[in-house]
Amino acid sequence: MARALGTGTTTKELYERYWQERRRGVSDAGLGPDEILEGVESALDRAERLVDVGCGVGNLIGVARGRCQTVHGCDVSEVAVVEACGRGVIGVCADLNTGALPYRSGAFDRATCLEVIEHVVDPLQLLRELHRVLRPAGRLILTTPNIRYFRNVARLVWRGEFPHTTTDTFVWGGGHLHYFTRRDLAGLLVSAGFEPPRFLINARQFERSWKRRVLARLIGSERFGEWMCGGILAVARKS
Repeated sequence: MARALGTGTTTKELYERYWQERRRGVSDAGLGPDEILEGVESALDRAERLVDVGCGVGNLIGVARGRCQTVHGCDVSEVAVVEACGRGVIGVCADLNTGALPYRSGAFDRATCLEVIEHVVDPLQLLRELHRVLRPAGRLILTTPNIRYFRNVARLVWRGEFPHTTTDTFVWGGGHLHYFTRRDLAGLLVSAGFEPPRFLINARQFERSWKRRVLARLIGSERFGEWMCGGILAVARKS
């Protein structure tokens, strides 16, 4: 198994420790899952079979229950998968850096990959695998931090520091290996066989901030998503 981030620790060992500390409340919680799941809630429709790749402890089940008949999930951490199964996910352990996902081709109507792609060594290979396990016209919902978020750009330009796109501190940079803009993701998704993606915005944020409502009206939803959202939410259809 590959060594994580050039250390003597394997990727599996690293994330086992991470989830053990999360369960004990020791590790940082990272990007707030509520905001991520709010966005996914608006993008996920009814489906027969869904797979959550990099499922963690199964937080997605709260959104998927009642919309999807079965929810499958895989994660490198056994600790996380056990908890996910306890919540109703049909879970298996899988290292996303080893190549193939542990599912047959065309097995799922929907796939989610939430705050995961920035952690893997080869994002394009992961997207190709997500494309493979989806049925024709199946859809992928993907989220990842937005490196073009104005706070990230300001930190790089004005402070001369590369922005950290997570508050997780269990390893340097929260274990993020790659950084994406909307255009980056669109190119990768098309290269992996998907149709050009749609980019969505979590509309619930406007309920909490009148300033964001006004700004979105002034500059338009596309520019708002490019510059004012800390995360990217993409929906891509298998072509």
